[in-house]
Amino acid sequence: MKVQILMSTYNGEEYIRKQLDSIITQDYPVTLLIRDDGSSDGTIEIIKSYMDKYDFISLVEGENIGVIKSFFELCRLADKDADYISLADQDDIWFPDKVSRAVEKISSLESVGSKPCLYCSRQTLIDGDDKELDVKMLNVKIRPGFGNAIVENIATGCTVMVNHAMREKVSSYEPEHTIMHDWWMYLIASSMGEVYYDYEPTIYYRQHGSNTMGSRTNYIDEFKVRFKRFSGNKDKLYEQMVSYKKAYRPGGKNDEILDMVIGYKKHFSKRLKCIFSRKIYRQRKGDNLIFKLLFLTNHI
Repeated sequence: MKVQILMSTYNGEEYIRKQLDSIITQDYPVTLLIRDDGSSDGTIEIIKSYMDKYDFISLVEGENIGVIKSFFELCRLADKDADYISLADQDDIWFPDKVSRAVEKISSLESVGSKPCLYCSRQTLIDGDDKELDVKMLNVKIRPGFGNAIVENIATGCTVMVNHAMREKVSSYEPEHTIMHDWWMYLIASSMGEVYYDYEPTIYYRQHGSNTMGSRTNYIDEFKVRFKRFSGNKDKLYEQMVSYKKAYRPGGKNDEILDMVIGYKKHFSKRLKCIFSRKIYRQRKGDNLIFKLLFLTNHI
């Protein structure tokens, strides 16, 4: 199976060598397409030094359009002959079997050949000095589904691998509103295809001041960050779902869920359905309660 890795970079000179080294040493053959999003530091020079040594690395130098648009552009530029596409950040470190494990798991999905499929995994958190962080959060059983994708993204982009059908979906339409590109992929896969969530970590996920999205090492800190993010996402979740309806009609029960959420702002009866429906849920019980309250108060 042919695998291409897509990486968007921006002023990543501090950590990008370690990420590139971890991709070079994968136990599965890959090609790497990098789009630089207008870096002003030494990122491009570092990438070109690797290109001089490794012919499977290619670079597109672009203008600064932001990480979301940059990844959509990468999906359009991706090798159309690739069976699978993996997404990569510039500052993590991949485990040596990251790609081979993802290929094994995603290829086990029944509809991988015909419908959009997505693989994602847990991560091991490290700090800026590569020190593994002591994580005290309780792991929960992950239940992928469209009703979850509406209010939560479980597909951390730097762990994601998707099949050819997903790449075609993503590259054919760029949404007017989406919170993150990986969230958009999770919506597509959960409503029209399949999702494989791997409980085994496959990367060292770096936590530092400049990374775009991050986690926390204990539930209280993480909860505070997520609650702030919940409030900051007011209307963004709604706009994302309106954009999704414009792009796709997933069909069946997922259509009903989509219409229920989109109608909640204008119809109190649909708002109540959102609150009491078990089809719309977050993975953690505490988060789920907060979101039900946000639905009730018209803050989604």
